[in-house]
Amino acid sequence: MALTPAEKQRAYRERQKAQQGNEPVTEAVTEEPAVTEPAVTRPTTAEGLKAAARAGTIELTEAEEQYLRDEAGYTASERRTLAERDGAARRMIKTTVEASGKTTITRYDEHGREVEEEVGPAGLSLIAFPVQRRGDLAPTAEERAKLG
Repeated sequence: MALTPAEKQRAYRERQKAQQGNEPVTEAVTEEPAVTEPAVTRPTTAEGLKAAARAGTIELTEAEEQYLRDEAGYTASERRTLAERDGAARRMIKTTVEASGKTTITRYDEHGREVEEEVGPAGLSLIAFPVQRRGDLAPTAEERAKLG
């Protein structure tokens, strides 16, 4: 019957106390706990941690929260949790959609075709870096006249 590390440590401490006080040494003997369920492992990647936390299967520790902040490139002064940052993002999207009155936005793809996308996290990266078309930055006739 194998002892767990905690039981071994407890027995060691009891022996040390007994030697100091000349008390009889007794060994702590307990039954080995039966393993009924396999151990649940926590995700180790940033994406895995975020997915599990958002699904509610785990609660992030402070170390995991800091790991996620570091992975996302936040400064050392950032202290908001993943849930707080997600809540802020939802409020921003809600405000943007309410202010514009639109649920979709039109952008141009790399081939110059118009693409209709929903406003929200899935479209943010594409909206943030729209593809420019030839002539988008060319000055108008009025602007050319001002330049001389």
